[in-house]
Amino acid sequence: MLLTEVELRDHVAADIRWEKYVLQTSTDVALQDLFNTSKEVFDGTNVRVRHILITPPKGDAAAAVKAKEQLVALKGQLDKQVAEGLAKLPADSDNLAREKARCGLLDDAFSAVAKDKSECPSKARGGDVGWFGRSGIMVEPFAKAAFALKSYQMSEPVDTPFGVHLILLTDRKPGREIKFEDVKEVVREVYAERLRDKLAADMRLKSRIEIVPVARP
Repeated sequence: MLLTEVELRDHVAADIRWEKYVLQTSTDVALQDLFNTSKEVFDGTNVRVRHILITPPKGDAAAAVKAKEQLVALKGQLDKQVAEGLAKLPADSDNLAREKARCGLLDDAFSAVAKDKSECPSKARGGDVGWFGRSGIMVEPFAKAAFALKSYQMSEPVDTPFGVHLILLTDRKPGREIKFEDVKEVVREVYAERLRDKLAADMRLKSRIEIVPVARP
């Protein structure tokens, strides 16, 4: 690991301090609240989505705004295309037939736009990223936005470290019934992960971060 004994001791001490802090703050009340408000994180629920990714240059605020505007325009274009397709259905089509047609039209249209406009390798599959759970695979903003969607609903533009996304939910697999006591330690792990991310984000806003390369023998 190219660490001196002093550096290794500092790392171990920091890990121990963090574990003690998590244990102090992750009370049963806090963990129960996280479980009650985020059951999809723990019950095995999975979703499947397509997405369109635009990747503006890092630190370019104007480009980021333009990327969001582009995705908003694409969303409007998709809504219009689906509406035009639905207008061609027989006038006596029932609600079930119209909803089935809407899903098919939106899926096809979104896939085509993803293949043409997305900057993610998933564009080859029409933006399909496959199945994933609420935590552990996708970055938090993406997963949170995806799980908030209803079937064949599009998101607003979503910012992640990879760029700006337009997300379409195409399927959902419900999880199983679970009890808090059975997954308490998993809840604690998620609590610790979110606590670390929040603290880091807060500190990043107030800190001057400097990366100094260290010469090694």
